Amino acid sequence: MSHVVDEPRPAVTAIDLQMVAAGLGSITLVIGLSLALANSTGEMLTRNTVRLSLAWYAVALCLMMRLTPADRRAATTLGRIARWCWTLSLVSFLVHLGMAFHFYHQWSHAHAFQRTAEVSGVGEGVYISYLFTCLWAADVAWWWTQPDAYATRSRYIDRALHTFMLFIVFNGMVIYENGPIRWAGLAMFALLAAAWWQARSARRSADRWANR
Repeated sequence: MSHVVDEPRPAVTAIDLQMVAAGLGSITLVIGLSLALANSTGEMLTRNTVRLSLAWYAVALCLMMRLTPADRRAATTLGRIARWCWTLSLVSFLVHLGMAFHFYHQWSHAHAFQRTAEVSGVGEGVYISYLFTCLWAADVAWWWTQPDAYATRSRYIDRALHTFMLFIVFNGMVIYENGPIRWAGLAMFALLAAAWWQARSARRSADRWANR
């Protein structure tokens, strides 16, 4: 009986290098244009970095909806691209948080608490933002450090995480914003809904063929 031995996964591939370059290039471009073109540098740096994060976020979710177990182990090109998009979205979000705390809160938790209370009516909502960031960072770290466990974890973990995150994003883009940002948020959620429906239909078709 012959045994198939899995080849070790390369630590770094051309896709990894290309995604690093894309991430560095996009954040450099966003910061550079914000500094060069904006009258209110702090506001534009804060807003544009979160917009970049949301762009990577939308791409990552659209890809993640279509991943197979091998993709989720980052053993394929698609899986590596999805993991990088998820990572770059987090990195851009962390840059956004740094900009927000520097320009708006002077690195003060108390000020962030007060500002959250003014916007939402509940200052404790800032802890939800902290939880959002910690869960996201933990998920990215899990995917990088234990891809096999990440690929086989319960679907309920994914559903709970992404439901919570999408709830926060929806509130941030649609409920507490207006004008172009609100419309962009609605467009993004429509895109994600269409991607989810398409992925769901593709999985059902594949299951029907498999059961014939």
